[in-house]
Amino acid sequence: MLKLKIKDFVYLLLFAIPNTFLSFGIIYIINNVLSGNERFLKDYMIIVFLAIVCYTYLLNIIFQKGLNKYAFKILYENEKKLFAQILKAPLIALEKHGTQRFYTAMEDLRLFSNLPYTVTHTVTSILMLVLGIIYMFTLSSQAAAIVLFLIALVAICYFVVINTMTKQVGDLRKLNEHYYRYVDDLINGFKELKLSQIRRKNILDRYLIPNRNESEDLDFKINFVFLSINLISQYGLYFVIAVILFGFPAMGLLDRTDVIAYVVVILFISGPINSLINLQQMYTRFKVANYRIKTFMKDFEIDEEILIEDKTTTVAFQNLSFNNIVFNYEKNNESANSFTLGPINLDIKKGEVIFVVGGNGSGKSTFINVLTGLYKPIEGTITINGKPTTNSQNEIASVFTDNHIFSHNYDQYSLEGNETYKELLKLMEMNHIVSDDQEESARRKFSKGQSKRMSLIFALLEEKPILVLDEWAADQDPHFRKYFYEVLIPKFKKEGKTIIAVTHDDAYFHKADRIIKFDYGKIATNVKSSAASKSTQNIWS
Repeated sequence: MLKLKIKDFVYLLLFAIPNTFLSFGIIYIINNVLSGNERFLKDYMIIVFLAIVCYTYLLNIIFQKGLNKYAFKILYENEKKLFAQILKAPLIALEKHGTQRFYTAMEDLRLFSNLPYTVTHTVTSILMLVLGIIYMFTLSSQAAAIVLFLIALVAICYFVVINTMTKQVGDLRKLNEHYYRYVDDLINGFKELKLSQIRRKNILDRYLIPNRNESEDLDFKINFVFLSINLISQYGLYFVIAVILFGFPAMGLLDRTDVIAYVVVILFISGPINSLINLQQMYTRFKVANYRIKTFMKDFEIDEEILIEDKTTTVAFQNLSFNNIVFNYEKNNESANSFTLGPINLDIKKGEVIFVVGGNGSGKSTFINVLTGLYKPIEGTITINGKPTTNSQNEIASVFTDNHIFSHNYDQYSLEGNETYKELLKLMEMNHIVSDDQEESARRKFSKGQSKRMSLIFALLEEKPILVLDEWAADQDPHFRKYFYEVLIPKFKKEGKTIIAVTHDDAYFHKADRIIKFDYGKIATNVKSSAASKSTQNIWS
């Protein structure tokens, strides 16, 4: 997902090459001064030396500023893409993969923001290592070849070990993904957990604690291995220095002056070597993170057909029809659940009040999700005013049974100074609870019934012709439930609204124009309310 473009590599090289040569110039001057080279003992050399140091410092400051800005740009741009991907993805994908996938994807993105630094340090370290080795070859090709072999031997040992860690890093990420799921259960199900000692004990003893114990052991193992192999590089270089100090003079490969130069060069390139070794664990984490981000984006892949702009709102709404609509969870969710909705054939006319009824698992919620465009049918067509549509959302405002009041106003309308909003507060008997028209007053903690009323107010402010209410009255007190059926629904109908309400309140079935009963994913009955009121038994039998 996160990639450096060719121009970015050119930018990195434009910094790395001069910076490497300048840094090597510093060690070259030090080497020649230590060896007593007369040309490097002149008075002006201190000026040259300090000038190179200052120039290298300034070059790094300028580059690090640009690199830092570029790294954060990568991070935040991809965070925005991630949010856009989530919002464009179908509901079925979010239901299947869960919110914890989103949190771990954000973590992976945060890790990947280090990519520019890692690439820069890799390029710089390789160039410094190459220059150091070339310099050693100019002093003694045989000694340089031996040193190069020893360094390569240490590096091979490191890479063999580091490559075995990819699976463990992936396993740790999976454990953290499950951990976020448990945390989500703990926070969102806090009241239910408080009511059950067994439930509290099980989530802690059977899930959270084992997960954290396994994560602790695996995290420790991974970091211990990384630490151990870093020590291999450190003490491996001590071994190389020992060979240079004692072995090469004994074999006659280097004199004492060149030994000093070799040791200084080894100490100089030990930094780049350690950087390259340490960066390998970052590349291992990048590899895992990249795979997980690609998997995440694939799992939340956007169906481009859903994004096609719909043109059905150019004329006033008259009717909406389901024509052989079929939806199947197994096809969409790849699960063992083979529940199928449909085929559904249904006509909904402007101004109708339709009550949707049925037992648990009968298909009511699935029907509502298809109607509102949250689920895409696998067969059939939906038409509005006789024209096929891929997006019925332009005509529908809804309040779901698990309604959510947003912390901010993301709609086009404003509450402040909005007379319609004030009238709706009175209509919903919320004017004594929400005393002003400020956003903060409307977006705070309410009881469930009050929250549903506020959500209905927001839905009405959207001014869409179809109003879908999923178990809206279930959380209202008896007074307001009666008020909803006997006052609000007739008022909305008179104003031309089309009401589709999922309900179990059979005492108010006579307030609907039609009652549709679902059973096993199909419409079992579709009757006028007059027939239903004569015998509600027919609906529930």
